[in-house]
Amino acid sequence: MKKTQGLTPNQERLLSILEYRKYKKIKRQDLIGLISKYKISKNPSYLIKSMLQKKRLVSFKRGHYIVVPMSSVNKTTEITEFELNEYFLESEDYYIGLYNAFNLHGFTEQVPNKIFVFNTRYSFDKKILHYKFKYLKIKKDKLFGILKKYKYHYSDKERTIIDALDYAEYLGGLGKVIDTLKESKYNKKKLVDYSVKYNSIKIMKLIGRLTNSNKLFSLLKKKNALSYYTTIKKSGAKIIDKKWKIRTTY
Repeated sequence: MKKTQGLTPNQERLLSILEYRKYKKIKRQDLIGLISKYKISKNPSYLIKSMLQKKRLVSFKRGHYIVVPMSSVNKTTEITEFELNEYFLESEDYYIGLYNAFNLHGFTEQVPNKIFVFNTRYSFDKKILHYKFKYLKIKKDKLFGILKKYKYHYSDKERTIIDALDYAEYLGGLGKVIDTLKESKYNKKKLVDYSVKYNSIKIMKLIGRLTNSNKLFSLLKKKNALSYYTTIKKSGAKIIDKKWKIRTTY
């Protein structure tokens, strides 16, 4: 068998089988099973290690690999960052939000260089292949306001506003976010209802200030939350609101 791009006969045979079977990703135990079934190598672990070194397999999670086909000269795949995210999470409990959703809903024309993923399991930054991910862990009861019309889960417009206010540091600061929202259209009732469901005094006060909602004012008063100021640090803007009891620091 003729060697391809520096591959040994065993490596090439394994990769050919993976391509023929249309594997984009594979679990380690399944890969070992294929190696044994086709009697490719008596030492599957060594073969897998050598494929990883030659970047024809890419580990994206413990015991999970991306298959880089022989047809790829520059050792890239056709897997998108959105597919890869679902491979990594192995769960429907997530949505793409913040900067990605801010762009999707027309709040900004800037295209983010990473994908922001709210989920119930992970909280860290991760790079797989050339893709960058920011995972933000939230409780399952905060997993709402998700659009169903797209192939992959995104936050809807009003939920995107909630997250933009709560994680404003990723969007240039609270001052910049508020200025953007002042010029934007959204469903006021849904936004107010979301802020109540989100159950954060800070967010209810900010949404109250944004919408001038009597419902939120009454609820915050009932909670005695208007008897003290909520301080938002490093906001990027100086705000003192006596009605909603909000103050910020740079």
